[in-house]
Amino acid sequence: MQAYPHPAGFEEFAVSDYLPPPPEESWLLGGVVAVLQEGIRQQLGYWVEPDGVLTHDDGSGNGWQLTWLPGGRAVVSGFDVDYSTERDVRALLAGAPHWVPAPADRAGFCFWWEPDAGRWRSAPGESDPGATLTGSAAKAEDRLAERVWERIPPEEADPSAYVAGFYRQLEELLDAARAQRLTERELGPVLAFMADPPELRPAAALALAAQAGFTAGTRLPWTPAAT
Repeated sequence: MQAYPHPAGFEEFAVSDYLPPPPEESWLLGGVVAVLQEGIRQQLGYWVEPDGVLTHDDGSGNGWQLTWLPGGRAVVSGFDVDYSTERDVRALLAGAPHWVPAPADRAGFCFWWEPDAGRWRSAPGESDPGATLTGSAAKAEDRLAERVWERIPPEEADPSAYVAGFYRQLEELLDAARAQRLTERELGPVLAFMADPPELRPAAALALAAQAGFTAGTRLPWTPAAT
């Protein structure tokens, strides 16, 4: 990959005034939403793709892509139509290590992660305001709960308790995914809150969970492959 030169006066990798969540956190939250999306056959805005790629697209032209690379490295880039300014790739990747790929789509922001540093870095200069879009996965639980509120059965006597039950089940699912022990036992109750039985596809959701590294015997994308 091409390394882009440091601009004049650039001394070290820059740390942006806005930093995305740690990549493991975005992978867990966004990946679980992608699993649920697969299980209910409704668009929720997140996709787990092969080779350690998580994509978010809100359907309005706003989105980002998190890509895991060998050695626990990661890159996230994207664009917000309301707040981002498209940047030339040379400016976007100024001072980036040689392993950082150029974004495939238009981008207003790009950050790279090295596990030894334990933080995101970026080209120097003021952050693109649209970079806050990378925090969308952190809001995923509440966004899912909004859908559950819309589906509360009319005979439900205590809607607040019903949604609280959803949150409890979702936390159990997230804990299981984090521990790489996700099964249909944790997945089934959450799917049942989100769609009617004919729409549910637990087997497809579990297959995607395995691809994401959330089930027993699978590999998370930042861990070394077995030799």
